[in-house]
Amino acid sequence: MTLFTTDAIILNCIDYAESDKIVCAFTRDRGVIHAIAKGAKNSRKRFPGTLEPFCEVILEMSSRRDGDLARIESANLLSANLAIREDLELLAHASVLIELVKEHLGDLDPNPVTYDSLSRSLSVMEPDVQWFSIWCISTVNLLACLGYGIDLEGKRENAPKRMQELISEKLSKEAYMFLLKGSRLDGAILKKLTTGSHAKREITEFLLALCNTISEKKLKSAAFLAKLLDLNLIR
Repeated sequence: MTLFTTDAIILNCIDYAESDKIVCAFTRDRGVIHAIAKGAKNSRKRFPGTLEPFCEVILEMSSRRDGDLARIESANLLSANLAIREDLELLAHASVLIELVKEHLGDLDPNPVTYDSLSRSLSVMEPDVQWFSIWCISTVNLLACLGYGIDLEGKRENAPKRMQELISEKLSKEAYMFLLKGSRLDGAILKKLTTGSHAKREITEFLLALCNTISEKKLKSAAFLAKLLDLNLIR
């Protein structure tokens, strides 16, 4: 039996049998994994509220051989990112990031750059923070990490055809410049970047349309966010 420890972000967790949970987690060292947490529904000592979506944890795990469902022995909390689950709009936006990773990263395919990007993004998504700019650029960076680069630095007319169509359909000059400026800023300054409500709607529609364009199936989180904000989500 192989024992290992890894940092992880919980993507999804479902009840299994009488007392167990099946966990989908994005780990720094092993990419996306699926594992069983025996007794997780009843054990507050080994799993003290640590297997909820958006939690960043240290997982102690065991596996008999490659291909078997790994077993989570314990989960120690690094950050609960609790504010995300207490605000519906934050929850909807953060869920897009989570689902992008869950649907587009292969099992057991490490991607530490994407892990660090997602970790930083979730950690700053709080009601009292100017989080919208962080979410926008995080989505752009996450898509780039997954292989779907967005050329914001180039002129709009030089973008790939579908990108050019989405930019033309969704983004005014104000919205486009917001994304362009945001892509050049580090996290501390990015939190200070703001724009008007109309541009926010355009940018959100653009990013959700882009997410659905690169996805084989429409993201449930994108549909939920579009409905919440009454957006026109066209693939």
